[in-house]
Amino acid sequence: MRTDAEIVARIEARMHKDPFGFEWPYYLVCLPFELAKPYLIEESKSKPADWKQAQRDEESLRTECIDYMPFAWDKANNCRGISANRSIAHFQAWLWLMGVEWADSLWDDYEYYGKPQLVRICEFLGVDHKQWDDGVRTNGEDE
Repeated sequence: MRTDAEIVARIEARMHKDPFGFEWPYYLVCLPFELAKPYLIEESKSKPADWKQAQRDEESLRTECIDYMPFAWDKANNCRGISANRSIAHFQAWLWLMGVEWADSLWDDYEYYGKPQLVRICEFLGVDHKQWDDGVRTNGEDE
């Protein structure tokens, strides 16, 4: 599992490449409040009692991935470009937190609203993608 220092370094490296916040906030919530504080909006900085640090052990992260998978497949199946893209960013963060070496390669050859990536993630997680995959491979609603 990633250390606090690794997570802070990852936030610094990724937040400027992720201006919409699809990926880096998933790292932020895994930090204790004091380390997360510099990245929080002013209103949240004064509420340490409200901070709920997310679990970042492998079992919790795997569960998070599996629980999110139906939603991600729904977005890919329905050609929801931004939402499908955002789903892959979420998985990238969770996989990186688990120490998966290929997490950053999820964007290689991105097509079909991330379906090849979702298949790969399902295989890694040991779940059958066919329960969600409609089998259609398209890069647009009109194809």
